[in-house]
Amino acid sequence: MKGHPDNKPLENVWISIYPADDLVFAVGVSPRNQKIVKIFLPQTSREKILEQVTLEFPHFQLTEKYQPLLKRIVKIYQGDSLDFDQDMLDLSTEKSKNKAGTVPYDFDLKALEIVAEIPRGEVRTYKEVAESLGGRAWRAVGSAMARNPFPLVIPCHRVVRSDLNLGNYGGGVEMKKELLKKEGVKIEGLRVVRP
Repeated sequence: MKGHPDNKPLENVWISIYPADDLVFAVGVSPRNQKIVKIFLPQTSREKILEQVTLEFPHFQLTEKYQPLLKRIVKIYQGDSLDFDQDMLDLSTEKSKNKAGTVPYDFDLKALEIVAEIPRGEVRTYKEVAESLGGRAWRAVGSAMARNPFPLVIPCHRVVRSDLNLGNYGGGVEMKKELLKKEGVKIEGLRVVRP
C-alpha cells in the first residue's frame, strides 16, 4: 500500500466502483478474507479513481459485487449517520513475506481505534488523540491519519490541529470542511468553532 513500509501488497484485490452525483467512489476487498482493505476518497471521474486504484493495487479485478457497500459509504460521505460494521474492515497489522498488513503499524491501529469513537458532529485534535493513547506523539497521530486506509468509515476528517484549524486531508481541506459541515460541525473560515 502507498506509504507502507513493505510497499505494495502482492495479493489480487477486488475493486468495486460506484458513481454518485458528480463523484466516483471505490472500495477494495481482499478475496482472501472478504474484508475491506481500502476505501478510496471520491474522485471526479472514473479515470481518476482507476488511476488511484492502480497506484495502490497493481493487481486488481473489477467487480460489481461490492456496490451495495459503496452505496452505504456514499451515504456517509453525504452526511448521513449510519452504523458501519467495523468487522468488515481488515485491521490487520501483520506482515509476512507476501503480504503486508492493511494498517502499517500497531500505533496506527491504536490511533484509528480512538478516532473511530469520535462521535458524528464532534472533532478531536491530534494532541487529544495522542493523549488518549497515553502520550504526546501528536505528529505520529497526524501521520497515522494520513495513512488511514478507511477514510469516511474511520473518520480521520474529525481530527484537527490544536488551534482548531482543519489541517490536512487526503481529499483536500475543502473536502474535509464539507464533510464536517455535513455532520453539523460549525466552521468559520478553515477553523472549527467549538460550542
